[in-house]
Amino acid sequence: MKIAAFCFILFCTFNLSAQEEGIIKGNIFDTEMNNEPLLFADVKVKGSQVKTQTNFRGNFEINGLEPGSYILKVSFLGYETREIPVEVSASHTAYISEGLQAESISLSDVVMAEENTMPNTSTLALGIEK
Repeated sequence: MKIAAFCFILFCTFNLSAQEEGIIKGNIFDTEMNNEPLLFADVKVKGSQVKTQTNFRGNFEINGLEPGSYILKVSFLGYETREIPVEVSASHTAYISEGLQAESISLSDVVMAEENTMPNTSTLALGIEK
């Protein structure tokens, strides 16, 4: 009987200590493609080493976070990076659903090469110099 009571108390203590952490779950989607899931987007807790990626459905989960305020940094190649504030509570799950937009490139960012700076590829391929 003493062993059963000890195991019960130990189990209750373990459960209470495990509930002091929070979870962030979410879904990241592509706003350019009719809100399709964004596969393998990077999701990182800013200022820490905690990071994950979205799955084939655009979902992610980050476990074991202490209660407090966090900023999630969501990025994907060719898309604008978003920073999302999240409040984590003990033994609760915070849910987010955010979309990323493709990065826009203005024409001033594109460098045009002048014609004299480009080598003549037809003479280079033959090994003939002018």
